[in-house]
This record gives sequence, C-alpha cells and structure tokens, in this order.
Amino acid sequence: MSNKKKKTIDMTCCSDVHKQFDKFANGKVQVGELPKWMHVNGKVAWYVFQGPYGELGSKGFSAFWKRFGEAKLEMDGPPGDVYVCSPECHEEDRQTKMLTIIWCPIK
Repeated sequence: MSNKKKKTIDMTCCSDVHKQFDKFANGKVQVGELPKWMHVNGKVAWYVFQGPYGELGSKGFSAFWKRFGEAKLEMDGPPGDVYVCSPECHEEDRQTKMLTIIWCPIK
C-alpha cells in the first residue's frame, strides 16, 4: 500500500468521532447522556481525553478528576472509559490526537 493511500485510511477511520468530539478535547467536564453507541446509560459527567493510551492514567484520568472536582459534581457509581479511536488510526500522529471518553455516573 502506498503512503498516500495509507494516510487517507488513517485520517478517515475515526473521522466521525473527531467531528463530534474534537471540540471538547482536553477541555471541561461535560454533563449529560452519551450517544447510545457508547453503551453508557444515564446521566454522566464525561471528559474527552486527547492523547496516547500510555498517558490515559497519568494525564487523562488525573485531568478528569481535577475538572470533576472543580465542577462540584457527586459520583453515583464507578467511572469508566470508552476507547472511541483505534491506535491504528493514529499511527501517523503517534496517538497524540487519539480520543478516549472518560465518564462517571452522577447524582
């Protein structure tokens, strides 16, 4: 496969997710329901972490909990995450633009 063809595949394999969630990347915690395709039910606080899986624990979850606390929200169950991008889709950018949704049910 040529590089040109591979780049096209890499950039489009999760483009719909990026259209929907890039505007929230590494920003504030959002509150509401997530899309049904994520299989997360009910009202949750959610955060879009943009970065490599290797930094999900050290940067992603720490940023989520900091912003969760700043928003003065109250947990109503254990947190979770949804991997909405495949690492293969982000080989070109070394996963720096990969998205993961971190969420927690709230009261």
